[in-house]
Amino acid sequence: MTRLRKYKLLSESERDREVRAQQVVEAGGWLQVFDGIGDLWLEVGTGKDTHLLERAKLYPDQFHVGIEHCRKKFESTLRKAEMLGCGENLRLLHADAFEAIDPLFADSSIDGAFILFPDPWPKTRHARRRLLQPTFLALLAQKLQPGATLEIRTDDPGYARQALAALAGVASLESMTGQLEWLDHPMDIDQHVETLFEKRFHSKCMPIHHFYLRKTSDVAIT
Repeated sequence: MTRLRKYKLLSESERDREVRAQQVVEAGGWLQVFDGIGDLWLEVGTGKDTHLLERAKLYPDQFHVGIEHCRKKFESTLRKAEMLGCGENLRLLHADAFEAIDPLFADSSIDGAFILFPDPWPKTRHARRRLLQPTFLALLAQKLQPGATLEIRTDDPGYARQALAALAGVASLESMTGQLEWLDHPMDIDQHVETLFEKRFHSKCMPIHHFYLRKTSDVAIT
């Protein structure tokens, strides 16, 4: 006999920070969704972490959007957003980033972005799911404003090497450290918001690879 899992539905208050793709389209863009003017920050693959939620509380004058493909993790983050008392400057979107970035974000509209500890999908047959590949990074760069930043973190050394090779092929992104490389520590500890993954890795003395990029110019994707 199949045992049914208990599933707790989100309450109305827990859904306050949820946004759907159609709402963004109908509103005419993110500034209309937020009903204001401010810098727009994006985290691709929020998981069930609190990084973006903490940033939203630290920077109330900025708008923060998180995209997560896994429904269970997405709903976990919505619940945490309510528990932390996150305000109107945060929106969470349940979507596949590969499909959502282009139609929902105008070119040169994002002031900063994060890709933090993405799944490395080590098996060859899953390679197309990797976020840190040239086509996706080039698309994301197209959505960044000139001068906007992109921060990437991974604990996987093999994935870090793949990211390095992928970033080398994105002409509109330059390393903020002077040469294309990763750091084994945050570039600015005062501005650094630690993730749950990082806390776990640090407790086990595991290395973390940090990438800091800046958008330099608009280069069309061909």
